[in-house]
Amino acid sequence: MSRISPYKTARCILYRDEEYLLAVHSSFWGVRRRRWGLPGGQIEWGESPDEAVRRELEEELSVYVPDLLEIGAFHYKKSLHMVYAAELLEPIGEWDDSELLEIGWFDQDAVEELAADTALHAAYELDAIRALNQKLDR
Repeated sequence: MSRISPYKTARCILYRDEEYLLAVHSSFWGVRRRRWGLPGGQIEWGESPDEAVRRELEEELSVYVPDLLEIGAFHYKKSLHMVYAAELLEPIGEWDDSELLEIGWFDQDAVEELAADTALHAAYELDAIRALNQKLDR
């Protein structure tokens, strides 16, 4: 059975309290200034989106998330990108600095400021966070 995903990437909103983890991926470095995006990445052949996002989170941030909440698919550059969310209570000690140049925790107001400054990578990050907050009823 062939498992080809309709999604190009799988991303995850890692959250704690009312803060969200964003990262600057090294592959974004070619742009004039750093842009913040959700952790995650390419879905490999034969991988489901949830398998891909778990793998990417382990590779990039050394974290394992047992439970994922599906947020939905978002369009960016003529492709679909699946977004999940997971609560992260453990601290992030190290991350793969060959993949991520910087990570940071932001509240929704700060993410809105990044969006207004066009400092979000794909521009759907804020919409995904708003969708998460609707699902969490906050």
